[in-house]
Amino acid sequence: MNYELINGVLTDSPVWPTFKQWAKEEHAPFIVLQPLPGLGGVEKEENIQIRSVIDFVTKRRYTDGEYRFFNEAPVPTDDEIFMTDDGLINIIDNGETIGEVLTYANTRRAVKVITYFNPDRTKDYVEEYAYDGNQYSTILYYEDKLSQIQFLNNEGQVVLRQYVYDGVINLITIEDPLTGKILERYDDLNSFLAATVAKIVTVHDTVRIHYMGVEMNVLSKSPAHNILRLVESPFDNSGAVRGFLLKILQDQIKYIGEVEMSKAAYQALALQNIPLNKASVVDDPLSDPK
Repeated sequence: MNYELINGVLTDSPVWPTFKQWAKEEHAPFIVLQPLPGLGGVEKEENIQIRSVIDFVTKRRYTDGEYRFFNEAPVPTDDEIFMTDDGLINIIDNGETIGEVLTYANTRRAVKVITYFNPDRTKDYVEEYAYDGNQYSTILYYEDKLSQIQFLNNEGQVVLRQYVYDGVINLITIEDPLTGKILERYDDLNSFLAATVAKIVTVHDTVRIHYMGVEMNVLSKSPAHNILRLVESPFDNSGAVRGFLLKILQDQIKYIGEVEMSKAAYQALALQNIPLNKASVVDDPLSDPK
């Protein structure tokens, strides 16, 4: 099977239509690394297929056509949901605003995020909801700083935890949703993503990436045939061959087995005697040298 692996879905990016077209040509679902609570809506609006790394771990399923409307948000007993004249949706407890509700765009106010505040208006915790209204995650704060993200299954049980310190994820655990027993643990996000992607794809698959950042790093354990499709010049602003690209072409990074590039990029690299055994030419100008 073919896959297009991306960090996140950025529909406003100028290259997004190109990425979508490539995926359709190869009948390739997108593997998405970042959390995507709105996956069901994105698939429908963009007419694409998505495989979420987070959902693979939590075994989340989506129900088409279901929503959780804002007035059905699961707020504490006796609290009220109130919409102001300017469209803001607040959660009121004894006359005080203790939270607010954000809804998905282009829906009839389907719940997307519920944020609860401390008395001093700092964040206490946030609940994210999937496009079908099922709770997706709980995000905890300590002294108004992100401290933990809990990803839930369809039954509302925690399966995956990401612990955050000083803005950096420094521990990830996967646990049994019934017992809470830790089944797997990772010291950083890249390790978790690499291990999980390696479970999603097989030796018979082809995975294509577009950038040499986190997308490339998470393929380090992938058993698939991994391809880099260059979408930028092979040269940096100083005119040197981009560092990771050079390492791939010199076979120092072995898990990327092929680099697709334009004819102009191929010829420019050939003039510098760069090894091109891994290179293949495609009819696409995005990687033309600038």
